[in-house]
Amino acid sequence: MKVLQIGMGNVSGGLEAFVMNYYRILVHMDVQFDFVCMYDKIAHEEEIRKLGGKIYYIPNVKKNYRGYIKELKNILKETKYDAVHVNMLSAANIVPLRVAYTMKIPKIIAHSHSSSCPGLIRKMMDWWNRPKIAKYATDRIACGEMAGRWLFGDKAFQNGQVKVINNAIQVEKFSFSEEERASLRKKLGWENKTVIGHVGRFDIPKNHDRMIDIFQQIVSEKEDVILCLVGPKEGLYTQIKEKTVQKGLENKVYFAGRQENIRRYLSAMDVFLFPSVFEGVPFALIEAQANGLPCVMSDAVSEEAIVFSERVRRLSLEVDNVQWAMTVMRMSCMHREDVASIKKKLSDAHLNIETEAKYLRDLYQN
Repeated sequence: MKVLQIGMGNVSGGLEAFVMNYYRILVHMDVQFDFVCMYDKIAHEEEIRKLGGKIYYIPNVKKNYRGYIKELKNILKETKYDAVHVNMLSAANIVPLRVAYTMKIPKIIAHSHSSSCPGLIRKMMDWWNRPKIAKYATDRIACGEMAGRWLFGDKAFQNGQVKVINNAIQVEKFSFSEEERASLRKKLGWENKTVIGHVGRFDIPKNHDRMIDIFQQIVSEKEDVILCLVGPKEGLYTQIKEKTVQKGLENKVYFAGRQENIRRYLSAMDVFLFPSVFEGVPFALIEAQANGLPCVMSDAVSEEAIVFSERVRRLSLEVDNVQWAMTVMRMSCMHREDVASIKKKLSDAHLNIETEAKYLRDLYQN
């Protein structure tokens, strides 16, 4: 079975993690993904090729609208795809859905990965295009209820016209490692520190700006603390780093950059901070919980991301930094749950990729 994936970016984030997590499993279930890229590179490029996927580089739809359509049509003419899977952060660009519809692809999937979108122009295009999704797509799916209702509407979700395919993970890949914790903390001089952590791109929705403010409040009350930020040094990275210098926190904020072994850093942390402005069901939070970390997140993040309610606290972004700081420090004292118990709870919550991949395969087939 061949599926064409559209919507992957050039930097790895939640959307890209979803596609690759399922690809790694489905490739062993006789499902092959190919990819459309409108940038100079695509996230996970090397791994995609190793798994047998083909990458088509076509013009950027924003810069060459007609060229994008022409190349996408050529791809769909030359190769018979059983399904076209369009990954969407909003309805600002529904061109791939429309092209797949005109090319009579039997299975066209519109997949919502978010619960909001930034920018006035994008919001206007999103509003204009939303009613057309139902015409072009044969199936509508979402990473969770909030994302499904946001993009496709309450009525469609309530009528069962939207399926939820969870942001599942390979649990063992993120399970806590005492050995890796001790090794990294010793290497970085964190043995006697409380490490507050975050994993995510330096984008507006992740709210790194607020993280620094919260951390500044924590430092004013506790000296032996570190803020570890894992994520590619792109986007708003320079702006956030400059803010740490302005606030005199440059020696207490560690920018880890992009990391392949996320488990190593999660294991070294004591608490996970996630004050996002908006989210669907973020992989980073699920991965942190898989590691056994207590988490403090904003109430703008969907409750569907909570697997271990006793180990997660949700706070409004309207709450002051003092309350956020107190909650973070209180949660940092919690001990991790054992690995076997965590794996069972994640499986029960349909977040273990080993069991969830078959649902997406069935969607492609039916």
